[in-house]
Formats: sequence, structure tokens, C-alpha cells
Amino acid sequence: MKRLTATLGLALLCACSSAKYEVNPDGSKPVLYTAAQVLKWSVVDGAHQSPSGDARIYVDQTVRFDNDVRLGNGVRIGAGSSIDEDVTLFPNVTVGENTKIGGDVIVQGDVKIGNRVSVAGDTKIGAESVVEDGATLGKWVRIGKKVRVGTGAKIGPGSVIDDGATIASSQTLPPSSRVSAPK
Repeated sequence: MKRLTATLGLALLCACSSAKYEVNPDGSKPVLYTAAQVLKWSVVDGAHQSPSGDARIYVDQTVRFDNDVRLGNGVRIGAGSSIDEDVTLFPNVTVGENTKIGGDVIVQGDVKIGNRVSVAGDTKIGAESVVEDGATLGKWVRIGKKVRVGTGAKIGPGSVIDDGATIASSQTLPPSSRVSAPK
């Protein structure tokens, strides 16, 4: 019985791993810069530009960053937004105005997060997903690739949304829900 419990615990841990969210879809590691570093770069045409000229990151002056936030090239963060500690925003992520992203969140490349969105801590969002205005993502949510979360939708803590799925506007999912894409 102990062996079965240990095996199931390990399987659950592997299934919830964030490793697949820490690389680009092609398996490569993205180039990421700390927010503190980015804010020291010169502003050129509205973007913070790296000294080498290889990266341009758009951050409104009212954005609040906590410690150890990492940003990829092409990230855009709107006015009044707040990014908690240990958040990673991969290249070409857009975060709208007055959006709150909790600690330890990983957002893969080419994701669009709307205005007034709340993303609770330890959430992972897959590449090319869209989270529309006013949506709320609970703690420990896993969003696959190319997912659309509609305006005002609420996703309960611990929920898993598979690649290609859509959550309708104003839809509410209870905690630990699972949504698959239609076949």
C-alpha cells in the first residue's frame, strides 16, 4: 500500500510539473531579463531597449514589480498593472491595464492577457493563449496552448484547461475542473 501511495504521489507531482512551461514550444530556452535590469535601460520610442539593441520591452511607468520578475523580448505591460515575485513572462506576452499577476506565475510566449484580469499565484499559461478582459484565474490553474478564456470568465483553483479549449465569456468553473478541447 505504501508503495502504491508513493507511486501515485510521484505521478501526480509529474503531471503537475511546470517544466513544460519553462521552455519555448520548440524546446529552446527563451532569453529573459530581470524587470530591475529592464527598468535601467534607455527608453527609445516608448520601449525600454537593451544596450545591445536586441530587446525592446514596453512597460508603463505605473506598473509595479515585485522581486525576481523575468521578462522576454517584446513583452508589453499596461498601466496600473501589478506583477508579483518570481513571475516569468516569455517573449511577446501582452498584459493589459490594471491586471494583477500573482507570484510564481509562468506565461509562455505570444500570450495576450486583457485588462482588469486577475491571475492567482502558481498558475501556468501556455503559448498563444488569450485571456480576455475581466477574467479571473484561480491559484494553481494550468492553461494549455492556444486556449481562449472569455471575458469575465472565472476559473476555479486547481483547474486544468487542455490545449485548444475555449472557456465561454462569463462562464464559471468550480475548483479542480478539467476542460478538454472539442474533438
